[in-house]
Amino acid sequence: MVTPTQIADFRSQGAVLLKGVLTDFIHDARQAITENIATPSWRERTYQPGDGTAPFFQDCVVWNQFGGYRTLVRKSPLAKTAARLMSSETARIFHDHILVKQPGNSIITPWHQAQPYYLVDGRQNVSF
Repeated sequence: MVTPTQIADFRSQGAVLLKGVLTDFIHDARQAITENIATPSWRERTYQPGDGTAPFFQDCVVWNQFGGYRTLVRKSPLAKTAARLMSSETARIFHDHILVKQPGNSIITPWHQAQPYYLVDGRQNVSF
């Protein structure tokens, strides 16, 4: 459950840490990631650093192709959590973007704002 303080923090800071929200869904998500890496979509991009460290896998628009991702979308608390953060009665999935950085990867991912990458605009937008 999302607290009023977390909702206020999300609104004022644009981000909030929600510990334990997906605890019951980690196993399914890991299995989906393993399957996705083994059978990626045509949109997949894997970056192999020139220094030989671990790869950085990316894929998107695959949530309905793997059981673990479908479970996250349909059965996890993500939709209800997003709706609460947006003060909305509903939430809809716009798209998924799977990012897997293996331990030891040397590619630096700085803190960033994802909104400029989206094809939508507005304040009722949540990214997990």
